[in-house]
Amino acid sequence: MAAPIQKLASFARNVFSRMNSDVNFHDKLKHLRTMINGISAKDVGFDIEDLKKSETYGRDEVAPVTYVHLWEDETFSMGIFVVKPGGRLPLHDHPDMYGFCKVIHGEMMVRSFNVIKTSEQTEMPYEIKSKLKLWQMPQTKQVKLNTESLVADNDECCVLNPAIGNIHEIKPVNGTTAFLDILAPPYDHQQMGLHECHYYEDLSCGSGDLRWLSLINQPSDFWCDALEYEGPKIDLPPLSPKSSRK
Repeated sequence: MAAPIQKLASFARNVFSRMNSDVNFHDKLKHLRTMINGISAKDVGFDIEDLKKSETYGRDEVAPVTYVHLWEDETFSMGIFVVKPGGRLPLHDHPDMYGFCKVIHGEMMVRSFNVIKTSEQTEMPYEIKSKLKLWQMPQTKQVKLNTESLVADNDECCVLNPAIGNIHEIKPVNGTTAFLDILAPPYDHQQMGLHECHYYEDLSCGSGDLRWLSLINQPSDFWCDALEYEGPKIDLPPLSPKSSRK
């Protein structure tokens, strides 16, 4: 009998390899969300005590975030982010992507935003303009707060799509947090790719539902190291050319 994480990976492949043509895509997304909500730390072989014994934990020079790679192909990626005390996933986006984050250990604060269409944006206030150089103006977006909530391992997963919650920030609460992360399509690791990750600074000082976010370089306090996946094996067949996000 297939392990829950294998079943999840198989269904994620089925959903996202046909995301542009399947009339039942949104219904399948709902079922995928239900499956993710059923995943626990045990299902992916994650043990916080084992982590604390590794070289990626407990020393000043280690990365604030550890990534455990589970799977990646051209349709979706799946992994575990481990965010240590004082670490964070800074404000970043997911261009034209779908995402699911399921906490499997600890608690985390998630703050997410919806990008307001250019045609619906209000005029940029002077106090925001005064913080920007002229070349930064086109790289600054008006957004609306989508959610700011505490999420624990007994809560449902957080969901983002191209329009809702697409820019978010994640911080651990009361110690280390770990969450299973599924993104579709995966990030494009080539510069200027269609799904390149971008980072932002909140110029509104965290006040009000409407904010202005300015594009920035990757923050210097954020980087990742890697840890080997110790859970059940995930095995998916090669993608056929015709099935890739058709």
